[in-house]
Amino acid sequence: MTLANLILWLTVIINVVLLLFVVFNKGQKQRSQVFLLVALIASWQIIELVNLGWLRHTDWLLISARFGLLPNLFLAPAFIWLVFSLFGKWKNLSFGHKFLWWLPAIVMVPFLFTNYNISSVTVTESGFIFEQGIMYPIFLVYFVAMLGYALYYLVANRQKANLIVKRQINYIFVGTALTALIGLLFSIVLPLLGVNEWFYLGVDGSVFFTIILAYALSCYRFWDLRLSLYKIIIELSVLFVTLLVFYLVFWLLANLVVVDFTQAKEQIIFVLFIGLVSPWLYKLLYRLVNLFLVNPVRDIVTSINNIAEILRSSRDLNLLFSQLAKEISKIVDYQEMFIYLAKHNHPEVFHQVFPVGERLLTMNDSQLLQFLVAKGHLANQAEVDYLNQDKYLAKSMLKHEVDLALPIFYNQKLLGVVVINNGRKLLSRQQLQFLQQINKYLDIAVGSLLLANK
Repeated sequence: MTLANLILWLTVIINVVLLLFVVFNKGQKQRSQVFLLVALIASWQIIELVNLGWLRHTDWLLISARFGLLPNLFLAPAFIWLVFSLFGKWKNLSFGHKFLWWLPAIVMVPFLFTNYNISSVTVTESGFIFEQGIMYPIFLVYFVAMLGYALYYLVANRQKANLIVKRQINYIFVGTALTALIGLLFSIVLPLLGVNEWFYLGVDGSVFFTIILAYALSCYRFWDLRLSLYKIIIELSVLFVTLLVFYLVFWLLANLVVVDFTQAKEQIIFVLFIGLVSPWLYKLLYRLVNLFLVNPVRDIVTSINNIAEILRSSRDLNLLFSQLAKEISKIVDYQEMFIYLAKHNHPEVFHQVFPVGERLLTMNDSQLLQFLVAKGHLANQAEVDYLNQDKYLAKSMLKHEVDLALPIFYNQKLLGVVVINNGRKLLSRQQLQFLQQINKYLDIAVGSLLLANK
């Protein structure tokens, strides 16, 4: 198997896995659009794989090469469909208007199988080279124009979008840019310079687009890539040092102690030694590496532990809320935080206790409190808006600069709420998990403290 075939096999497998992921991820928005895009790209790559692996030296290669451009022809309108759907515009178009976006691709289909598209194919060591007809550059102009308009539409409407859609647009741009750069380099620039042996990588580069697209549109809570990168670096560093230690032990035993590791008995003993020692050694080295490398993940764990201790030991609500706000600010760079507690004699009325103020929230008038009681979990304005859970609540939270609300429950009763103004910044999955963990501690601590004071 050649390197070209191997890489193409990997990209095809990845895209097929992504297709299955989209099929079984039934809660995903824009599921049909993502499925179509990934299916078209996967079909294109499968045809390329068939050409390289089975039809390369047959008379069917020219026909298959022409047929391979069919999925590409519909990629542009499929991308338009996705872009319009992100902003909820596609469903408002008439059938005729929708059909117009697909019409150019449909018109060009018959020309794909003529010399106007590809007149001949020359087989090379790494693949094959097309002899392009007049239709090929026309198709290229159409493809670039459609994608260019779609990207322009994303830029022009990005500021009107929900925070989650804005983040999805960012990912789409990254995936498109990576794929375009790889395709431009390996399929256009290098062939113009006479380097044709890497031509196939232009096709394979589309896997970056499908992976990023599937990730961006399959979830509404995104990982903080900086934290994930730090974690990977630390884990790999600890693994490398662990392997280095065992190699040094092996070298010392083999050269200084003169242990004969060609014997099965010595090999078994050394393997058992590694199995027994490695967990303890890994934990020790993990602590040592953390002393020298920045670890934001450790900071989150430390803050959770600090808050748990504060909530366990504090007997004064004002001190408790003050320390809580300080610890949360280390992980979530919020602008304002307010805490409301239900009045003892009027549990439907919530008064501001941190910082001390005169503002009140009432159950009958507050959509936020009603939502928290009904759902029983935190309210994230970006998610409420994106998931269409309550469009009136989403607008109300936006108007009153409430990005996040954490309910304080005790014995299934809403005792209070923590309101956070995050400056319209989207919280990462790690930050939301941090706040959810804190929320669990807060429920028990505040509920117990209020019961004790009562």
